Amino acid sequence: MSHAARPREFPALLLAEALSVAGDQLSRVALALLVFERTRSAGLSGLTYALTYLPTVAGALTLSQLADRRPRREVSVSIDAARALIVLTMSLPGVSLPVLCGCVALSSFLSGPYSAARLALLRDVLPQERFGAGMAVRQSLSQGGQLIGFSAGGVLAAAIGPSRCLLIDACTFATAALVVRIAVRPRPAAAPVRTDGNTASTFALIWRSPALRAIFLSTGLGVFLTAPKAVATPLVFDLRLSTVWVGLFMAAEGLFSVVALAAFARWVPAARYHRLLPAACLAPSLPLLATDVLHQPLTIVLAFGLSGASWAILTVLAASSFAELLPNDQRGRGMGIAASMNATAQGAGAFVSGLTADLVGAGRAISLLALAGGLFALIPAALWSRRAAASAPEDRENGDPAGAGSPTPVTRP
Repeated sequence: MSHAARPREFPALLLAEALSVAGDQLSRVALALLVFERTRSAGLSGLTYALTYLPTVAGALTLSQLADRRPRREVSVSIDAARALIVLTMSLPGVSLPVLCGCVALSSFLSGPYSAARLALLRDVLPQERFGAGMAVRQSLSQGGQLIGFSAGGVLAAAIGPSRCLLIDACTFATAALVVRIAVRPRPAAAPVRTDGNTASTFALIWRSPALRAIFLSTGLGVFLTAPKAVATPLVFDLRLSTVWVGLFMAAEGLFSVVALAAFARWVPAARYHRLLPAACLAPSLPLLATDVLHQPLTIVLAFGLSGASWAILTVLAASSFAELLPNDQRGRGMGIAASMNATAQGAGAFVSGLTADLVGAGRAISLLALAGGLFALIPAALWSRRAAASAPEDRENGDPAGAGSPTPVTRP
């Protein structure tokens, strides 16, 4: 299946994802500024940002099976087209704040099955031996899309207004749908016949496996690591900086991640991914601990960028291992569950960050959440380390004395 992929399929998927991500971040900057300017509330600004993530879990739990029971290309294209229409509605003049929030929530709801279909489709396109490197390239371009969207967001929102930024976002979704429709070949559904499998059974499969459970728990770090983006606007206002810094603070993650992921894909072989996972869980929180005492915007960009780059590498390690551990007929659901957990964690983190920033200030909120994130990261790191230690004797028996082999795939019960 993978070896028959046309050469342009992988670049097309990368282009489509970069377009969608850039538009998404552009709209997040626009929404954050729009709500904060109307209400002057970090809590409401954080809530609006949270709505771009939180409903994703509902979409994943109810619709992620579409990524296995329907052709994944068609699911991806249809959802991108639907989200283009939703964001176009958000860009209309005079849209009230409740309607705007409702549209944000609906678009986020569709992100659940979209992520499931897109990640599973990427594994269909790439063979196993290229999937890890492909994920690193994908994540690098995704971070590049975030960099462009966030960097342009502050400037464009100030120059043309938040509503027109949303119109640009609608165009990126429509273009992404067109690219995938033209360049990616049709494939049959992975599990076209209705079976007894459902989201609950896939979640049970994940939770029974220590390796899958460790990766799944690592996606919960988004609760603590989203703070730099979620409260960038109130942080800029607290420090009395230009609103251009809102986009630059949000873009720091993408700027550093593009460079870090390029080096990671070039120098780190897939066979070593599982060894790096525990340290990768702990690394993203460390640079954010000092945010409360940082007052120069460039040092804040540095801290946010180092954290974001570490988080991006963790995402590549986790997603690559997760995809290989899941059976194909449950890969769409499994990837959807993990992606929705990640999105939900980021949404919850955005809301918590906003509330905490209202109480103690934006800089201190980021530092406190970083401390909590470092403590939480000990759980998946320890779980994965114990699982790796337990599998080391088996690796040696199979001719891998260093224990460097990939995790053993989980078979469907």
